[in-house]
Amino acid sequence: MSGIAVKPQERTCQGISRVDEPCDKSAQQYCERCRQWFCRTHYPDPEWHGCAPEQGDV
Repeated sequence: MSGIAVKPQERTCQGISRVDEPCDKSAQQYCERCRQWFCRTHYPDPEWHGCAPEQGDV
């Protein structure tokens, strides 16, 4: 073994606001429909995630 620890790939939110403002928070939720990763704040937000699930489905 080389002894070098490999850090898991950290994903950032792929949400983009309507004014092209990116989000740089850590992403925890993956959308199967659009195949993108989102932070917990933007995953249910249709302003940032076009195919956001209904609020009760999160």
